[in-house]
Amino acid sequence: MKNGFAYFFISRNFSLLWLGQALSSFGEFVFESTVIVWLVTDLFRDNAFLPTAVGLAVAASAIPRVLVAPLAGAWVDRMIPLYAMISTDAIRVFNFLIFMVIYTLSGLDQMQVFTGILLLLLINSVAAQFFNPARQAIMQVVIPSERRVEASAKAMFSLTGISVLSASLGPALFVWVGPVWAVSINVLVFTCSALCIASTRGLRTRLLAVQERPPFWGGLIAGLRFSRGHASIRTLLIGVALYGFSLGVNNVALSLYAFNTLGLTPYEYGLILAAFPVGGLIAALLVRPLLKRLSIRHAFILSLLCMGASYLGYSLHPPFSLAWALMFSCGLFFSVFAIVQGPMLQEAVPAGYMGRVSATITPVLAVASLTGTLLCSQTLNRAQGWVDYFALPVSVYGVYIFFAAGLLLLGGGLMLIGQCASNGQRVEADPASERQALGASKG
Repeated sequence: MKNGFAYFFISRNFSLLWLGQALSSFGEFVFESTVIVWLVTDLFRDNAFLPTAVGLAVAASAIPRVLVAPLAGAWVDRMIPLYAMISTDAIRVFNFLIFMVIYTLSGLDQMQVFTGILLLLLINSVAAQFFNPARQAIMQVVIPSERRVEASAKAMFSLTGISVLSASLGPALFVWVGPVWAVSINVLVFTCSALCIASTRGLRTRLLAVQERPPFWGGLIAGLRFSRGHASIRTLLIGVALYGFSLGVNNVALSLYAFNTLGLTPYEYGLILAAFPVGGLIAALLVRPLLKRLSIRHAFILSLLCMGASYLGYSLHPPFSLAWALMFSCGLFFSVFAIVQGPMLQEAVPAGYMGRVSATITPVLAVASLTGTLLCSQTLNRAQGWVDYFALPVSVYGVYIFFAAGLLLLGGGLMLIGQCASNGQRVEADPASERQALGASKG
């Protein structure tokens, strides 16, 4: 029984790092969901500044993902990643404590409180850009190669559950106990996260053995050059960019499509939204048997294709039951898409490069998502005018979802063709190399 328990959690160090990540993610998700409710229902309720306030809050979290992440990855490769994770958690604890004390003891006005919230979001997001690549670098050392998919599935399962829990718990905490106690929960979870990471054993010695401390700018350029030149990393970045653009479009179009085209009630729309994380949780449990038949890279591309096909079906005005099933499929295939990214990185990236290479994924996703959101939001009204003018029997929101899904299918199809072609070239090259080896042995 003890051996089975130990096998399930892979190792003591992995369990502590997994718990630290779960707590850290919980703190981030709870605070971000609380902030939106705070702005909408309290701080700027019935205020014309509200849309701007929400936009600034979103930007405070998003900007570091674009501007800070690549630089943070280069710093992580120069540091001991274990200390980077502990330091970022400690900075976030200190940040939340200062805000809580000032907010409680000082009579801040509306804009001063909002400025403090923006600083909290900004510093929290900057810290996350160091925490996440440091975690990837440590996991590359901690997890045995044969158990990387399993470890990634466990992390995905907990992350999906945490996102669902925090999305409901954050606003509820704000209503029940107010913003101070909601902020104090972040102090608690980030403190516990740092303690979990500090409780690991022997990692410092193992990490020092693979650390190179490259020069900052030279190391940053080397990391970007590696990402561009490695086939698996290129595939990963292209897939993330395609998904990010689709995500940006869907952020604008999905809710409008659900209410204005499918005619869903709020209750039905809630069920549709819940189908996505349910599919993700199930995929996290079933992904290991799937990947016994597929390579990690093939699973990544096929999950992108299946996700595109599911969104394509969703855009074709399905009845409620089919819409639920399609959104469930989207969540299931997204989970596979996300789970295999960690093992792809750990398999392809040499020791000492993980911080820089893994940190390129965050800005690619953020820029692609922002591009999709801006393109959809800025052209939606004009497209609706054309549909009305020509009396076209289509839903403009469905058209946007359709084309975003088509982009996933086109990009995934091209990547699959390229993958099959590269495999074919490898197969053709192997017999030739065998003949050369045979000739050399005879000579």
